[in-house]
Amino acid sequence: MIDNATLTAVQRIEGHILTKSKDSIDTDIVAFENYIQSILFYDRIVAVDDYIPEHRDSRISHFSNISFLGKKDFGLDAIESEARKISDELQPKLRGGEFVNDDFRKLIELLQTHIVCTWDISSSVYHLTLKNLSSDGKEFEKYGNIAAAIFSELGDAAESGNRTQGSVELLDRFGNPIRKGYKVPGAKWGDGTSAGEASDAIKAFVASLTWLANRSVFYSLAAKHFQADTFLYPIRQAYQQVYLSESCQYGFDYAKHIVEHFSTSLSNDLIDIHSGGKTTATATSLPVFSAWLAKETGDPSRIVEAAYNIRSNTEFVEAREKMREIRRSFDEDELAVANKCVASLISDISKASNDMRIKYGLQTRQGVPVTKLVHVYNTVAALNSMPKVPAFNFKVKIPEFLYDLKKPRGFRAAYRNLTHDLSTVWSLGEARDILGSKVSIDKQARAYSP
Repeated sequence: MIDNATLTAVQRIEGHILTKSKDSIDTDIVAFENYIQSILFYDRIVAVDDYIPEHRDSRISHFSNISFLGKKDFGLDAIESEARKISDELQPKLRGGEFVNDDFRKLIELLQTHIVCTWDISSSVYHLTLKNLSSDGKEFEKYGNIAAAIFSELGDAAESGNRTQGSVELLDRFGNPIRKGYKVPGAKWGDGTSAGEASDAIKAFVASLTWLANRSVFYSLAAKHFQADTFLYPIRQAYQQVYLSESCQYGFDYAKHIVEHFSTSLSNDLIDIHSGGKTTATATSLPVFSAWLAKETGDPSRIVEAAYNIRSNTEFVEAREKMREIRRSFDEDELAVANKCVASLISDISKASNDMRIKYGLQTRQGVPVTKLVHVYNTVAALNSMPKVPAFNFKVKIPEFLYDLKKPRGFRAAYRNLTHDLSTVWSLGEARDILGSKVSIDKQARAYSP
């Protein structure tokens, strides 16, 4: 299951849709690679049919290989209501300039960036403003990419006819509420008179985070509903990791471990059983296929077609079969039994992925750039703690690709290290230039710039 934000990123890279900010290009390339991997390693791709009405038909026509699922046809309206309820309950709070909500604080930590709010003075009045702490130019570039991805959620919400709230509770470091009449303690200039509210940038940031949460939760619940793996736009993928670690009760440290260690190491292709048999993870070290295809075609708009041409190559056919076996084992066996079976399958996939790195790897000054496809399998036991959504009504049309729906199964979510993936994109050299060659900036659009 792929989200519409990823499909929009694909069309921006292909040059069919204008880009609002150059800071989103590298994150779009990461999303584009996600899409190419889904083509190569999955039998079928599905998406929710909820794109902007005036562009809906052209979207479906452009992605004729994808099965688009109507919300009313398959019970997704109820899931959307549940996602809205969950995101509306977040109640963002800043204390001493930092988020104290677990969700947002952990997301910022997972993204390996440090976003804070500080007091700045203008016209003798203090204003609380959004800042990033970074040590060098690359840190700033990474922050620009990540912040642009977060702020783009606000545009996505507006274009889809949704308005999200940017209301945030402000407390100073002593726990005192910041409101009209508040004076900054120990102010360096003047008497410390403050605006008494969050700046527009903070409100926009919070509104963006709220919609980001809404979409990530929606696709997580939809994936559970359809028993489908999820490939979301990278910033949503990051929030999904936070949401699933809490709702499936396997702990944030698990997600953090995957992002910081497992998703960047070439070793350790199978993580041990965790949290009372609720979840396990597999990983495959892969070359950046979109970069190799960029060099082969020289044209971003031809890469998807080229990916479909090579997906019938023996190595991809066998990899898809192995992935089906892994999924089948997780679905039908106890997790301890499945892990033993999966260990041998992963060994086979590791050998195949090594061959893929040789065949499809792009040689750069830093060597062959590698990305990691990490799947965390959430068992039925883990999913029991997720919000309940209406079961399928079997009198209603069922997507023909779903099988034996009456038997509850888990689902897998793809985990990525966005910071590492962005660094990988920066190392691609000429291939990166080709991938970004058709991107056109919409000079009339309003976009966040760091």
